[in-house]
Amino acid sequence: MNRKNGDAIAQQAKRYYKYSLWLVAAMTLIALLAANILWQEALIVPVVISAVFSLVASMAYGAAWKSVARSAPKMLTKFYLAAPALRMIAAALVVAVYCVAVRQPEKIRVFAIVFFLFYIVMLILDSVFFARIEKLNKNHKE
Repeated sequence: MNRKNGDAIAQQAKRYYKYSLWLVAAMTLIALLAANILWQEALIVPVVISAVFSLVASMAYGAAWKSVARSAPKMLTKFYLAAPALRMIAAALVVAVYCVAVRQPEKIRVFAIVFFLFYIVMLILDSVFFARIEKLNKNHKE
């Protein structure tokens, strides 16, 4: 790998971190504003847990992508298949732990809805962002 390619990968990773942070912050602020307007204190814990999970998962995803893109770019297709599966397993574990800890169906339902919304939005970001990167890389190779 040449230095120029490494710099481009680092720049793309920084952009991904920035977009992830902005998106999580925006979703968190919107959800907390909605909780405040609707007087729904039950939304606060699910929003915080969902935001923290989204941030940690996206930072881990970005760091892993950067590492794979630098060391083994031909393995990126496998990475794009494996990483979301690992994120889904981690998300299922978070939801399961919450269910065991809370054991109140209404709170679990609210948590699941909020968590699912954060999860889907972040999944869309990942798909769109990395599809564009791969499209740009494909166009540059041609």
